Amino acid sequence: MKINETEYSSFPTRKIAKHNFTDINDDTAAIVNQINALLAQGQYSQAAQLLLANKEVLSHSIVDAETFRTWEDEIYNAQKYAKQVQQSIYFEENEADVDCLEGDVWLGGA
Repeated sequence: MKINETEYSSFPTRKIAKHNFTDINDDTAAIVNQINALLAQGQYSQAAQLLLANKEVLSHSIVDAETFRTWEDEIYNAQKYAKQVQQSIYFEENEADVDCLEGDVWLGGA
């Protein structure tokens, strides 16, 4: 198997990470509203500081860049894995773009 992205993902050697995000609730709404107000005013540094100060409380409700990077690597690795498993492919004789890998079973039209 070709090398997978492993910085954020260990698929297929390990299961894909499951994230259990929750909705904003009464405990976190005031902080989120305050962060949104700071962002609307262009006060990005203050919003970032408030977010970091409340990271523990907000971590289950807000998706960050690291989570997106994890999802991206998990999807990429799943795609690579799926393409490397032997597949049966049927294509027409005049088909110009056939995306197959070595070891695939190819069935051509007559």
